[in-house]
Amino acid sequence: MFNNAMENITLSPIVAISEVVNKRSLETGKDFILFQRGEVGFSTPQYIVDAMIDAINQGFTKYPISGGHIKLKNAIIQKLSKFNNIQGLVPDNITVTHGGQEGLQLAFKLFQGKKAVGFAPVWSCVLENFVPYANTEFKQIPLEEDFSIDYNLLESEVKDASLLYLNTPHNPTGKIFSKEEIEKIVEICRKYNTYILSDEAYERITFDGKNHFSPMQLDYENIISVYTFSKTYSMTGWRLGYLVSKNKHLTNLIKLGDYTQTAGVPTYTQFAGAEALLNSEKENLAVEGFMAEFNVRRDALYEGLKSIDGIKLPSKPEGAFYIFPDFSEFVPKNISDEESKLYVFNKLMDAGVATVYGSCFGDYFQNNLRFSYSTTNLKQIEEGISRIKKTLLK
Repeated sequence: MFNNAMENITLSPIVAISEVVNKRSLETGKDFILFQRGEVGFSTPQYIVDAMIDAINQGFTKYPISGGHIKLKNAIIQKLSKFNNIQGLVPDNITVTHGGQEGLQLAFKLFQGKKAVGFAPVWSCVLENFVPYANTEFKQIPLEEDFSIDYNLLESEVKDASLLYLNTPHNPTGKIFSKEEIEKIVEICRKYNTYILSDEAYERITFDGKNHFSPMQLDYENIISVYTFSKTYSMTGWRLGYLVSKNKHLTNLIKLGDYTQTAGVPTYTQFAGAEALLNSEKENLAVEGFMAEFNVRRDALYEGLKSIDGIKLPSKPEGAFYIFPDFSEFVPKNISDEESKLYVFNKLMDAGVATVYGSCFGDYFQNNLRFSYSTTNLKQIEEGISRIKKTLLK
């Protein structure tokens, strides 16, 4: 009776896991170490909050301008030029969206019913939300065990695809796709005139001197890049993002889609976003503070997991705030595939350690678990490692 696209959408399994954790905690009184959510745990920097309040007090509370306010668009152009090294953009190359998630959803909608491809493991919202919503035929391209790319496999799938979804820095692995990797990806997509949807939510969360490389730096017009304020500025609940393309027809279509479903982003929120980008002194202080803490957490979690015999870890993640180790050694060989997907996840849940099981991220890496350190402090990470050791090595 109803639209199949809506009937087939489900909430992210990560949300369901969090609900189970809350229920168990209430029922048993047990405290959980929360490695499951990608929610930045810091407060939004005060200078951004003050900018929103100031905009409200100035009366910027009426219907917003479709596609985004010029003040924010100009700030975005400046940021893209300075940080992403993307030059020559004008306001019509940008559409402001309700978070990066709306930008991604509308981009998938542009290719409704077409074939899309993306590297696996793939962010769960792509599989649970965007793909069914757009009735997309989505083909997963597995990364290698060390999260490198099989370019022959990539080309075999891209050649008849309309869209490639690319996420860098990558959720759930923490991989940063290098400049050389992205150049090769773009070269293959250009060969077959395949569009690239570049999800760059974690662009500022990079470690060890590594830098994020935006595909739009390259000379290929068929690229759609999506950004968000959520991760960099701890603004997850503000729902502020933007979509960028050198193809103005495409950003105009996205603007119309945004107007149709939300009628635009509140102007006072956009003014806060503009201040986040333009106040470079306070921005640097905030981001540097976040990154210093993330670096401590990443090192502690990685070294803690590495110290447990049997856990397989690739090299230390270079970006985002996730680690995606392989727990295959702890899965009994005499259980079914379905049981194996949740075996270690359930054991850790029983020990009060909440993670996300690998099958949330597609058809591959089924015995991996995603650990997020976005909200867990050093003491909690150390307690989590202790519980994992007691559970798996007893």
